Amino acid sequence: MQPNAAITTDPMLDVALSYTARITDLPYNRRPRHAYSCPRRGDTATLGKVKCANGTIQYKAFCAECGGRGAPFSHQEMAHLDDTRIPVIIDHPSVPCERCGSTNGVEEHHWAPWHLFDDAHNWPTSFLCMSCHQDWHAKVTPNMNSHKATK
Repeated sequence: MQPNAAITTDPMLDVALSYTARITDLPYNRRPRHAYSCPRRGDTATLGKVKCANGTIQYKAFCAECGGRGAPFSHQEMAHLDDTRIPVIIDHPSVPCERCGSTNGVEEHHWAPWHLFDDAHNWPTSFLCMSCHQDWHAKVTPNMNSHKATK
């Protein structure tokens, strides 16, 4: 997945021979985050595509056991790979902005930031167009505390 990662193909994972790598060969932030209930927490990650609600594609390493994903790879890092061999693992629907109704460049907004909440995936999300999303962050982000609360 990274040029320096040991990329192989595994015919058991996909008919089109998916790209795989040992999880420990990936940068830490790009490693799949296993779901709490992941039965095996395997050592192999598969490269997959996430189709975002705004129409963009993200490339992520994922665990075939639980579907856990890591941070996206840049398109530049993926340029040397055959895109037809990378399966779509998630296809987010295109939905209108919940604030203004626009369907242009809608993004999923996470109300609980990953860097502040260990359980961010359990918090609600909203779909906002890029303009409304940027407007929200311009007003709210400068006033947010950037530290996790201590229990």
